[in-house]
Amino acid sequence: MHVILTGATGLVGGAALHHCLASPKITQLSILSRRQFTLPTGDNLDTKKAKIIVHTDYDSYPDDVTKLLKGAEGCIWAQGVSQNDVKKDEYIRITYDYPLAAAKAFSSLSDTGKFNFVYVSGEGADPTEKTFTLFGKIKGRAEAALLALPSTLGFSALRVFNVRPGYVDQSDSTHHRPRSTGMKILECTVGPVLKTFMPSQVSPTGELSKVLVDLATGDGNPLPEGVGIESGGRTIRSSAVRILSGL
Repeated sequence: MHVILTGATGLVGGAALHHCLASPKITQLSILSRRQFTLPTGDNLDTKKAKIIVHTDYDSYPDDVTKLLKGAEGCIWAQGVSQNDVKKDEYIRITYDYPLAAAKAFSSLSDTGKFNFVYVSGEGADPTEKTFTLFGKIKGRAEAALLALPSTLGFSALRVFNVRPGYVDQSDSTHHRPRSTGMKILECTVGPVLKTFMPSQVSPTGELSKVLVDLATGDGNPLPEGVGIESGGRTIRSSAVRILSGL
């Protein structure tokens, strides 16, 4: 199966990249990135199936890009940025505008008539936008807009899943993203507390990556609603990630 990945140089996307390269479910991997980078290597990583496509304008997808993506049946949208690192307008553009533009452009790529679009959101996302946090408002806005696309003329092929990781724990990962001082402090203070007292709010990168790949390569049907699975089987919360991973 041909899958598209974004955010491959980040924490979640980098872990997903390792899982994509190791998964026999994925036979072709198109990585959209603002720059070239060196693919990870390892005994179980098949880098021959991966191609990095340098793409700098995530608001649009011209023919020369969509031709390279033709035949893809799924996407893991792991591109993102902290609301503290950019201005509000830029955060909205990256968090909301970019995934909406991609989902619309990708909806017609598949030859099967179905396309799985897996959006990496986060715990705290609020589709009602009643939360006070910018993160919660815009992630929630993106979730709602993506879920509405399949019922819109021209986008019926989309099968959308919103995945909400909690505290992303990279201690189980072979991919370790360089950490800022603030993140190091957070991992040393908040991390151990959550792992001990609220494990359902912790998303180890290995478990999260497995679920992202399974959703991107699956049949696109909604999951049975249950603990941590909402919005008609289309929103998967951190607690459900732990269950679905089976690890």
